[in-house]
Amino acid sequence: LLQPWNGGWKRLADSILTARDEALPSGPQYLGPGSFFDAKLLSSAPVSFIKYPLSYFIKSPVFALAVTVLLVLGSIEDANAATDAMSTTDLAESLTVSVLETVVFAKVFLKELLSERNDILASSIFQQCLNYQRQNEAKWLDKIFSPQATDRATNAVYAPDSVVATPSEGKTVVAVLGLAHCNGIKKILTEGK
Repeated sequence: LLQPWNGGWKRLADSILTARDEALPSGPQYLGPGSFFDAKLLSSAPVSFIKYPLSYFIKSPVFALAVTVLLVLGSIEDANAATDAMSTTDLAESLTVSVLETVVFAKVFLKELLSERNDILASSIFQQCLNYQRQNEAKWLDKIFSPQATDRATNAVYAPDSVVATPSEGKTVVAVLGLAHCNGIKKILTEGK
């Protein structure tokens, strides 16, 4: 970023584009913009906007109140700043910092957060699928010496009182994912990495 003459910007752009292709694949087999703007999903958004902040007030009222006070005080300062005239230099500086901020955070978000988390989630989902493979796919020697209900997943976490590792025909592995992870995990599970 600091050495554009040595190809620093090109390497950064290539890194961001590669991370985007890994973390957010696109195509007809993946979720598209219509999935993000689904009517049912959008109609439930106001509930989330009320439910999650309210849960912070219930769980940690002192912290939530402190954050609310800071937001209100910050918005008052912003309202006062909006009345001041902004020079062209100030606007250019602000836009430059915003662009640099976006570039740096795009790389961090796409590669370190989204792509690496997709790998971890896909691995966990695959391990759970291994738990529920049909028994007749096992080798005959494994059938004799292995107990019927073995948990082949490593570091698996199960809900309390759930049925752990009871493979049977027709089992389904359910994974609750954020929308940003769906396409990347599908790509990893279907195409491999």
